[in-house]
Amino acid sequence: MDVQCPLCHKGGIVEGKIFNQRDYVDPKAYFRPADLPFFAFIGTNVWMENRFFACSFCGHVWSKIDTERLTQVVANSGLYRNKKNIAPSDGEVYELGDEKK
Repeated sequence: MDVQCPLCHKGGIVEGKIFNQRDYVDPKAYFRPADLPFFAFIGTNVWMENRFFACSFCGHVWSKIDTERLTQVVANSGLYRNKKNIAPSDGEVYELGDEKK
């Protein structure tokens, strides 16, 4: 695996999973955008493959998320400061670990 950290651009990348106490056996990973209104708690989790990368040089951890679902959640439930950061789809699909150039 020839992956570089998207933050410090060095090698030394370790692949792993994120675990929590409740789902120790087969954890699912979810992302919930910050600053959602209090009442927006149903249908605002965005599922992620529980496959993460960590940089042994700077400690940065990253993964991949369903961009269409993330955009939908933020567009429908997010606050303006998150909505303005939604990127239009460029039509390309990037594999986990790929660097967008």
